[in-house]
Amino acid sequence: MPKGKGLLERCYLALMLLGLGLPASAQDLREYWPMEAFLERHAEQRPLMHAFERRVSESGRSIPAEQRPDVPVTVSVIYPGLQISDYWRRNLVAFEGRARELDLPLDLRVFFSGDARDQAVLQVQQLREALAHEPDFLIYTLDTPAHMALIDRLLARAPGAERPHIILQNITTPVRAWNGLQPLMYVGFDHLQGSHLLLDHIRSQAREGDEIVVLYGTDGYVSRARGDTLTRSLVDASAPRLRDTYLTDQNVDIAEQATLDALARHRDLRFIFACTTDTALASVRTLVSQARADVQVTGWGGGGAELQAIREGTLSATVMRLNDDAGVAMAEAIALQVRGMGHEIPQIYSGGMHLVTRDTPAEELEALMQRAFRYSGVPDLVRH
Repeated sequence: MPKGKGLLERCYLALMLLGLGLPASAQDLREYWPMEAFLERHAEQRPLMHAFERRVSESGRSIPAEQRPDVPVTVSVIYPGLQISDYWRRNLVAFEGRARELDLPLDLRVFFSGDARDQAVLQVQQLREALAHEPDFLIYTLDTPAHMALIDRLLARAPGAERPHIILQNITTPVRAWNGLQPLMYVGFDHLQGSHLLLDHIRSQAREGDEIVVLYGTDGYVSRARGDTLTRSLVDASAPRLRDTYLTDQNVDIAEQATLDALARHRDLRFIFACTTDTALASVRTLVSQARADVQVTGWGGGGAELQAIREGTLSATVMRLNDDAGVAMAEAIALQVRGMGHEIPQIYSGGMHLVTRDTPAEELEALMQRAFRYSGVPDLVRH
């Protein structure tokens, strides 16, 4: 997208949090059960979650021969557009690696929406193609109203139908309206919990009078869950003072212009909270070009690109997911289901997260990477 006036106008989709908030088209977080609220209503889920977490953290155990399926289990995976974040690619590698450990035969079909302009239209087409193969399991995501509408139709198609079992990726907050008709499992890393880790870090660094802005990604659930956690907590805070939110549409050019706009308008700007890897790294590049090392940018996710920026000192902090555990959890859930042990699958799997900063000791970061990327491979960070 060319830079210039048109881009700057789009950048002014930035909304000052003076009673405006995010656009009305964004997903309303009230449609979802926060994980703890869900568990309060469904106490039977806690022991299931704890047992499943132990299963995920341990090495994979081969399925007993008598319970192993005679034919490959058909799995269709639909992932969103390609991003700087390596989360989705690593997730798939971990899923396949754990399935091999389990001796779980898979007939796997993977659909990436790439850099298509109209992601919603393409994903509808991909979903139609995926379902045409009559998969046993469908792995999908839930971020936009379009996603929700599609999943809603699948869940309501045929009560009691066996296929496909639906696993929703990158979300750990059940949809309220689907009570009694939920997907097989929600898998991911809780966006609210992760943002609280970053919020606590920012508060510990802030001085009286410091200012902060938020860079949202797309107008969907993920950015809303991550960003709103921060904005609601800081709306009346004095350190740091919340100034603006910017909707970047996951476009790095808009993220760069948003950063420049924030620098120009807020002389006491000290923090930029980015809801996605792409927006975080675009903001970092802009600050480097402006020689503004006094402004701290936080990332979200702790993939290879973010950890490299942490090592270089340009990214101040991130919440690092134990990335591969999400892929492991999906393989374990499918294995339990095909063995007739679906009653041991919890409704939610939420993986572990750790705050990482540019001051985190190298040996501690290395240990976290060994744990987080145990299937997909530890990134080779360049030392500076």
